[in-house]
Amino acid sequence: MNSKYKNPYKKNYKLKIIDKINRKGITYGKLEEAPFFTGSENLLADEIKINGEEPQFLSCNKNYFKIDENKKEVEIEINWKTRLLLMQENLGNALIRYFLTSNTNSEILNYKVGKNSSYIDVKSKDFKFMTLKNIESLANYAVFSNLAIENFDNYLSIERLAKISYEGPALKRTGEIGMILISSVDKINSAIRLTIASGENAYKLARSSINTLENMKMYLNSDSIENVFSDVKKLKSKSANNIEKKSKQEKIIDSQKDNELKKNDEFIKVDKLEKICEPEKVLKDVKNSHIEISSELEKDIPADKTFESKEKNNKSVKIPQQHRVIESAKKEKYDSKFFHEKYKLESFKNLNKEVKSKDYSSKNEIKETQKNKNVTEEKLNNELVQNSSNDNKEKSPIFYQAVESFKRFATDVSGINYIYKVLKDVNLKELREISNYILKEDNFIQIYGLKNGDRSKIIILRSQNLNFDLKKIYKKLEGYFEFIGTGNMYTLDLQCKESDMTRIMESFLIEIKKYAK
Repeated sequence: MNSKYKNPYKKNYKLKIIDKINRKGITYGKLEEAPFFTGSENLLADEIKINGEEPQFLSCNKNYFKIDENKKEVEIEINWKTRLLLMQENLGNALIRYFLTSNTNSEILNYKVGKNSSYIDVKSKDFKFMTLKNIESLANYAVFSNLAIENFDNYLSIERLAKISYEGPALKRTGEIGMILISSVDKINSAIRLTIASGENAYKLARSSINTLENMKMYLNSDSIENVFSDVKKLKSKSANNIEKKSKQEKIIDSQKDNELKKNDEFIKVDKLEKICEPEKVLKDVKNSHIEISSELEKDIPADKTFESKEKNNKSVKIPQQHRVIESAKKEKYDSKFFHEKYKLESFKNLNKEVKSKDYSSKNEIKETQKNKNVTEEKLNNELVQNSSNDNKEKSPIFYQAVESFKRFATDVSGINYIYKVLKDVNLKELREISNYILKEDNFIQIYGLKNGDRSKIIILRSQNLNFDLKKIYKKLEGYFEFIGTGNMYTLDLQCKESDMTRIMESFLIEIKKYAK
């Protein structure tokens, strides 16, 4: 048995120096059996301190380290945290190597063990997923069996299993690892590299993956974690269909624009001809139609009293040019449904207003314009009154539809509705209106992220009936992340980098879940 590592769990030693040598005026000492591992090509060294200082080894022989000339004993302290991680990773790597060679014909080219993970390079063109899954299962079965381990100079003897090549300190039982995960498979030159996480590192990887799935579940509004993958597939197929529909719509819009341009060209040509040939008729069009004619066109028309007399005789004549312009105006309308679908929050007004054409006499037109002026003045006064009292302001039906669409994203956790969304191309003012409206309802927590590079925003709100302070959570997390912001016990408004936004949102979500009970 390897006597150097009889007790791999011991951290502090006081040992005698058995030999000293002097190199360039510096004294180096040697121990009979050093209880620490000095490292190799495949395994990192133990992190140690000798007499409270970082060790300085002799370059050609690591058995000798710098000491005071008069010292006969040294105190050695081993970093236990690093040693435990290395022992877990080293044993996990050894078990995967054993099951690879015993269950496949693959040749192991190289392996390396670090304190955060380890890897194995295998001479192979490809690996089947089920092969790796089976190897990982076998290695974990050996871990769960909690088999006894004996450590010799260059191999391990594992109870009822095998002898496996090994170096460095080792755990006493396989169960001390906890679990082994093959975290990734990559192709490197002509080899396949298996990256492995064991022990505490495997737990951290599993916990991080579960947190990611939980966030995806909330974001997708899935029933359970098991349904996340199917929901992502549905979302992907839906987005592909939307892209196809948008491309078709864009083609239709482009073709309509081309047609409109052609019609406008024809209209300009006809307009010029009518201007040259019949100036009286052009003046009549100006007076009878609802279309605004530019001041330059009015300047080009000569002011003659004979035109007015001719105009009175021709009141009932309908001009085809007027209908042409009105028809084109009808076509140039906004599609509110398409606009709302595209931008989600960008519009709360009905943009689908049609241009209507009616024939009125000149007297009726004067009355209408006066009425319109009065109406616009009344509207302006009403808007001023409404702006002075926002609480009493009446919202449009589309606003309430937007509120309901946001509430549909909520996930119910223990009676509290969580809305967790990352948004793009959103009107910030309208988002604040919607979130503040939802804030007045009971049992809602809202976390929104708005991507905008280094000036990305995070908005967090809680309903007034919930009994915890968002400001306290803000103060707790501000030391861990780079962000600035303001807020109170009900709302927070943060600014951060886009690369940090998701982690900050997740951290606030986790902390809020602790308090929101």
